[in-house]
Amino acid sequence: MADANPVEVQPGTTLLLACLEDTDRAALEEALGREFRLLFAKSACEALGTMRAQAPAAVLFNALSPDADALLGQQHRDEGRQNPLVFALAPRNDEDIQVTALEQGADGVILLPASPRLVRAHLENALRSRDAAAARSQETSDQLRFLNDASRYLLAGADPDDSIGLALDKTREYFEGDRAYVFEIDDERELASNTYECCAPGVAAEQQNLQDLPCSTYRRMLDILKAGESICLDGVEAILESGLDENRIFTSQGIESLILVPLRSGGHLVGFMGVDNPARNASHASHLAALGDYMTAILQRRDNEEQILRDNRILRDLMNDMPGGFVQQLVTPEGRTVPHFINEEFCRMSGMSHRECTDFYSADGFTGVHPDDEEMARQALEKLITTRETITVRLRLIRGDGSYVPMQVFYRVTDDRDGNLLLSGYYTDLTEELAAKERAIAERDELTGLPNRTRLARMRTSVYQGLSSCGVLFFDVNHLKAVNDTQGHGRGDALLKLVSDSIRSITDERVHGYRYGGDEFLVVACDSDEAELAKLVERWEEHLGKLAETHDVVATAAVGSCWSKAPFTLNNLIKRADEAMYAEKRRVREHVDGQGGLTAGKGTSS
Repeated sequence: MADANPVEVQPGTTLLLACLEDTDRAALEEALGREFRLLFAKSACEALGTMRAQAPAAVLFNALSPDADALLGQQHRDEGRQNPLVFALAPRNDEDIQVTALEQGADGVILLPASPRLVRAHLENALRSRDAAAARSQETSDQLRFLNDASRYLLAGADPDDSIGLALDKTREYFEGDRAYVFEIDDERELASNTYECCAPGVAAEQQNLQDLPCSTYRRMLDILKAGESICLDGVEAILESGLDENRIFTSQGIESLILVPLRSGGHLVGFMGVDNPARNASHASHLAALGDYMTAILQRRDNEEQILRDNRILRDLMNDMPGGFVQQLVTPEGRTVPHFINEEFCRMSGMSHRECTDFYSADGFTGVHPDDEEMARQALEKLITTRETITVRLRLIRGDGSYVPMQVFYRVTDDRDGNLLLSGYYTDLTEELAAKERAIAERDELTGLPNRTRLARMRTSVYQGLSSCGVLFFDVNHLKAVNDTQGHGRGDALLKLVSDSIRSITDERVHGYRYGGDEFLVVACDSDEAELAKLVERWEEHLGKLAETHDVVATAAVGSCWSKAPFTLNNLIKRADEAMYAEKRRVREHVDGQGGLTAGKGTSS
């Protein structure tokens, strides 16, 4: 885990001796030849060629040589490669020569005469300093590259899981560790899990073995991380002495050293990031800590994206399961509407598969609108864009078989997060509603508002089939023809309305009134007893009397009744009630004038 040793000058390091006097060359060759590999050049041109071919670590040249200017002027022009250190050999008493050499680019000056030991020490220190600076530069470059690459993965990656994996791989590579990993903490359950891991070749993965670990197992370690401090332990003894591995979880995995840094969000510890057995850069735990905020951010982004996906799935399920049709469309700048979500119910209402629906409406959402309704729909869209109110329209949409289905649509326009206009439409199929309205109109008597014989026929074959008992009252308005003939049909209609209103007053969910035709009315009492019929007649007479008194008219009707337990047929009960009514009429022979009618008669058939 220890960092690299201090830089040492390697035996056999190459030196170039250039433009030297024979005596200086001989002295230096004797002083340096045992520890350095020496090259020689008589001129600046030869020296420059040797420097390019052999790449010596350092060059010693005679500052008094006529070629000194050429040598110093050319040697720094080679870019893209490490230039050697250049030392000028200058007389001790000639300061101008020394200054000129330094001004022209010499890395140092060795003053002559000098002892061989001093020259050698001078060179070794200079080379050692240069190599140490190069090592620091490389280290800094490696650090910057590591931080740049890892942060780029975490900040700019499209997929959080992939980005975290790449960042961990870069982290493990930088520290030359066995494993780089992320643990996340579930505070509610007080458990920690290894959620991401990157292993060196040949190193066994531990992620599956490190799931749902009780936080109590790592309590001391977590307390340190919660305080925002990093943990760096070098060696098994350091791990044991720290007291952080009481349960031998680290050492049992072969961990001999490790780095751990906290992952915090809003001052709260949400997890930690670590490297096992780092072989280099172990003192750079701060670089790993610098990635902590980025790692926390991408974990939060991952959770947010997963929540959005869950919410979208739930929303789509809700939209698919909603009882009506739902279509969400993008409104283009040209005013076209292009669907990007169509629920299954809309497809069913349209008589098409989802793919057929999507293909059919892909060019324009108004494609399926009936030609006579399209202008209305487009005007509604223009109004929506301006007012942002919910608008309800009724229009016809085409079905897969070419027919049109009537729809009621609630339209609303909203903006998405990118500023695009979205048109949401909630569709209700009006086919059954309109059919029910038409049926209701067809089954109701226009004059009196009571259900008619058409409604009675439908009830006879449905609701009335399952009754345990049934009673029927048959009404016949007295002297309607005489009133029509002498006072006009308007007066006759008024008489019918009084009788129908009195019949309506005794109906409820179980007792149903009908206009049977002309001056005849029916009441059907479902699951009733026989005595109830007489009570219904009494209530009817009371209401009719009050209405007649209020309108200052005489209004009477003959009534016949019939009751039976199941089994029975409604037609038979009606026939017998009708017969009972006429039997009653024959028993009552009172004379009336053209303005009134007979007192109501009551007949019963059983």
